[in-house]
Amino acid sequence: MFESRWLILAVLFIARFALGYQFQSAGSVAPFLIDRLQIDYAQVGLLIGAFMLPGVAISLPSGFLARRFGDKNVVVAGMVLMIVGGVLTGVGPTYAVLLVGRLLSGAGGAVLVVVMLKMIIDWFAERELFFGMAVFIIGWPIGIAAGQATQSRWADESHRWQDVCFAAAALVGVALLLMLLFYRLPPGARPSSEAARRRLTRWEIAMACLTGAIWMFLNAAYLVVLSFGPSQLIERHPSFSGAHAGVSPKADAVVSVTSWVFIVALPLGGYVANRLRAPTAVMVGGLVASILLGAYLPFSPMPLLSFALFGFALALAAPVVAALPARVLAPDVRGPGFGIYYLWYFGGMPVLIALAGQLSDSTGSATASLEFAVAMLVVCLPLLAIFRFVEARRR
Repeated sequence: MFESRWLILAVLFIARFALGYQFQSAGSVAPFLIDRLQIDYAQVGLLIGAFMLPGVAISLPSGFLARRFGDKNVVVAGMVLMIVGGVLTGVGPTYAVLLVGRLLSGAGGAVLVVVMLKMIIDWFAERELFFGMAVFIIGWPIGIAAGQATQSRWADESHRWQDVCFAAAALVGVALLLMLLFYRLPPGARPSSEAARRRLTRWEIAMACLTGAIWMFLNAAYLVVLSFGPSQLIERHPSFSGAHAGVSPKADAVVSVTSWVFIVALPLGGYVANRLRAPTAVMVGGLVASILLGAYLPFSPMPLLSFALFGFALALAAPVVAALPARVLAPDVRGPGFGIYYLWYFGGMPVLIALAGQLSDSTGSATASLEFAVAMLVVCLPLLAIFRFVEARRR
């Protein structure tokens, strides 16, 4: 049982890593796209956010399809869509074709995001939920960090940003193979054909919406910092400027430390929350610290340390926030419940990231985008207070 749980966790981690790596590909090659396709930062923001946009239509059906056809089958189909979209993005000669490719990849990614969260909770709900959740969600930021650390340099040295798209699609192919070979249902779980068909209650829908909004703001803040942090560094520190306008592998590497520290901080947050049985303290403490550190980012004389501390604080809170739906969604409605939960994530993220890009364009500085990220983290605190209050009254 122990070995099976951790093998499944490894498979899901790799799939989530590939998801983050493919998502980051558009942000990493943004300067090349601006130069070659003559687009602006608002259009880059839309291209980045387009990866999330299909989730508005896909997330809810994904939950029901997983209950009807099985988690594994639906995830495999999603990975195939990601591969097709990645290849199309690589061969596309125009912005419109790139946008279609990103939308296809995003549609497949939406399936993975919704259904794999259900998979990890099914395997770890009975014990070590926060720790298992922490290790699982590391895959996304580490995939993004790996993309930040390698993709722009790769495109700069090869003069072919398309190679980055092909590499991301190939990595998804590896994850697909592992999923086919190793994933299975947890012991005692019923096949999809035998699963109950109970409907969500109004209370469950409301709580899925509330937790979804919190997760949306937290992730949007994180992605805005990753997407616009390098530009802000180039603005404030001329030493970060690269050989090409807007291209700075050095700035990308510094900002990527925000995600690399997740390797330590995410499991640590999950372990402490489990060990001390103090998830609320870990969650709120991490959020407050990330707000203070995020507000300081644009003015820090030591950007490497500041981005690392910001990422560390945010990562402490993330596994507890991610596990909130498990407290209000019973096993027989997790599929549809997570579909509703991710409607907020997928519906709001493209808008929020595009708005951050628009703020950068309108003010002439990426600092406005980072300040917007901090504001989104501030919003999470009253939403968490509402969640705890409503949950306590219900219990």
